[in-house]
Amino acid sequence: MKSENETRIEEKNAEFYKALEAQSVQKMDAVWLQEEWVSCVHPGWEMIVGWKDVRSTWEKIFSGSQKMRVSPADVNVRSSGDIAWVTCVENITVFQEDRFDSIQAVATNIYMNRNDAWMLIHHHASPIPVIMAETATETVQ
Repeated sequence: MKSENETRIEEKNAEFYKALEAQSVQKMDAVWLQEEWVSCVHPGWEMIVGWKDVRSTWEKIFSGSQKMRVSPADVNVRSSGDIAWVTCVENITVFQEDRFDSIQAVATNIYMNRNDAWMLIHHHASPIPVIMAETATETVQ
């Protein structure tokens, strides 16, 4: 059974993914702790440090014309004192004008309890490599 703390952390984590899916910087503002030391690693990017720069990356990501669907799976919540971490698999589908792409990423989101509110202080997502089946090299006769 989940503790009240774990439920609150899981809810804040869901808010993060709703902000991502809505492509809303304003919703990100409500999820992130706005400090100069917060950090973020988007899939395939280098680490970004400081809320101003992290926010700028969200603005850049959200400025495109694509739509996004993000659904976290295998969500695991842990906490110790005022720090909590959530690990999950992100199922991401990006819709563009005439096509869509789907990827998966593994993510770790770290939260800090500040004034009785869990706020995101670090997001790290790495793409899961796609394993392609080997192509048959022999010709069937």
